[in-house]
Amino acid sequence: MPIFKKDNTLLIFLFLTFMLFLITSSVQKVNAIQESQHFSNLENSDKQQISSDVKKFIIDQIVNKSKSAIVIGFIGTNGTSVYHFGNISESNNRPINGNILFNIDSITKTFTTLTLADMVNQGILKLSDPIEKYLPSNVTVPEFNGIKIKIEDLATHTSGLPYMPSNIWIKNIIGVLNPNYTLSQLYQALSNTTLSWEPGSKFLYSDFGMGLLGHILTIQEGGISYEEMIKNRSLNVLGMNDTKIALSENDIKNRFPVGHLNGSKIQTPQIPAVLAGAGAFRSTANDMLKYLSANLGLLHTTLDDSIELQHLIRHPGIIVNPMNYSEYVALGWRVLTDLGKEVIAHKGSIDGWNSFMGFIPSKEKGVILLCSCDTNDVDMNNLGFVLLNLSGIEILDKDMDFQIQSSTTPFSSDKYS
Repeated sequence: MPIFKKDNTLLIFLFLTFMLFLITSSVQKVNAIQESQHFSNLENSDKQQISSDVKKFIIDQIVNKSKSAIVIGFIGTNGTSVYHFGNISESNNRPINGNILFNIDSITKTFTTLTLADMVNQGILKLSDPIEKYLPSNVTVPEFNGIKIKIEDLATHTSGLPYMPSNIWIKNIIGVLNPNYTLSQLYQALSNTTLSWEPGSKFLYSDFGMGLLGHILTIQEGGISYEEMIKNRSLNVLGMNDTKIALSENDIKNRFPVGHLNGSKIQTPQIPAVLAGAGAFRSTANDMLKYLSANLGLLHTTLDDSIELQHLIRHPGIIVNPMNYSEYVALGWRVLTDLGKEVIAHKGSIDGWNSFMGFIPSKEKGVILLCSCDTNDVDMNNLGFVLLNLSGIEILDKDMDFQIQSSTTPFSSDKYS
């Protein structure tokens, strides 16, 4: 009996040791999986990679400090790569992925100008047409010394219209948008605007102008909603079924993170429907990769000619990039160049969110960044340039939200988002 007890104790010890080994191995495996969810290319591990320094910056500044989430999508001739960092929200700790919805804000403008280019190619309107041609006769459109605002001026931020209509703010508090802003109020703001220079002569970033352009385009489509027009003209063609303005209850609960500023949740303003063309769309990384592919000419559709027209330079721009590349203005796009290659890009930002889409046509590569973090926390514009290998990581530690300086052209701006 004593011998049996001794052997039994030994067996128990060996059993417990084995179980401890299994548990330790399981924990290590779970940790490895969790790290993979943050750091690995979840769809194509042999494609574009993110450097360890950039990963550390994202984890430290976006996930931990800002308490936000970010999805990064790469595209090139070898296909796509998608990275994701963070969870949907504090109450929903499910990791985000390429199918999670984010505000893309001003990247919406490129859909507006793509529809414009498509209509121009179809002969529905002309870039040189004065905008008054497409507005009710009782709406007064401002002029400067007899020079009228043209359709192209709205699409290139050279109309002279201010950043926002003066009557859009609740109780005249600048920054507090009226979500119920009406068409009659938009027309009133247009009629009451005084231009300070000739349309087409200076760059001034204008949500007012781009929103007005979106409205004018819907009139040409029989007065349908802006969202329906964009779906009919481009989203359905590209198979972008997850790019939308109106979200379902399920979208909001399970697929839409919360915007953040300084590590806290923040309420995001609602873009009025009448100005939807300036920044109302939400999308996913997977959908935006389709859009990137089409813009790079890797995905050929009936929109090819319109995309080509949209990319053509219209005006000199202003230098607001850390590489100090020359900048130009196309229809809704920024075109940056060192005269050896072109970079076409647009950023988007609204309270608690910011995004970036950029691509290099000659290298057939591009990137989309969608973040539930405010631009004051981390600027997707700078991170996008780093991920396109246009700039070093050192720019991520700098405040690049500097005062925009005028270039040698007469173009100037206080904002570019």
